[in-house]
Amino acid sequence: MFTKNHIKLETINSTNDYALSLKDSLVFKEGLVVTASYQSGGNGQRGKAWESNANENLLLSVVIEPKLKLDVQFLISIVVALSVCDLLKSLGIEAEIKWPNDILVAKQKIAGILIQNKVQGNYITHSVIGLGFNVNQLVFKDYSLKATSLRLQQNKEYEVLEIQEQFLSFLSERLKRLKVGENQENECLNSLFLKDKPAAFGSGNKQFMGIIKGVSESGKLLIKLEDDSIAAFENQQVKYLF
Repeated sequence: MFTKNHIKLETINSTNDYALSLKDSLVFKEGLVVTASYQSGGNGQRGKAWESNANENLLLSVVIEPKLKLDVQFLISIVVALSVCDLLKSLGIEAEIKWPNDILVAKQKIAGILIQNKVQGNYITHSVIGLGFNVNQLVFKDYSLKATSLRLQQNKEYEVLEIQEQFLSFLSERLKRLKVGENQENECLNSLFLKDKPAAFGSGNKQFMGIIKGVSESGKLLIKLEDDSIAAFENQQVKYLF
């Protein structure tokens, strides 16, 4: 799926932004891959920047045509997150999904996902999937959620291109399963960070204890509160407190 339409860039503001800038061109179709050696303005969730040293990590965006209804767009997040976990597992690393956009190893962030959709009516016609994956970087800034990399975890250097090819292979397989209607949600739940464990959260100006029980049909995080009720939170509505 991701073998023929590949744009390689040295430096770009954001691979997602670049891919989206091609939306009116013939190359903007399923299978497009945009990679960069360095991003000057890589984006994460909630407008946060994505830090990455030049030539040390995997920075890519791919275009797919999921033809999914808007109310099940979270299925794309599941497929991408599980593809990253598949890759890490193949390298002997157990990972968890901090729903819906972060991949953690030992409570440290090794990858971040940003998905931007093009919509027509109630259907997603195109999705631009951005991935920042820490491969060989050894030093990171001090974040509330500590960053890590393959090299820090395994004490060895990796070929970024090989990691890229492996990820795209796992993603292609997961997308095939999605398109034939295979349910991959249980796999996601099994990898969900802090599932069934008491944890502290913040929402607005309030802090509370809760237990993650799963993800709703519309992709909201389901948290069991201290009064045993279940509250559903959008990604922007709740944050984890470490």
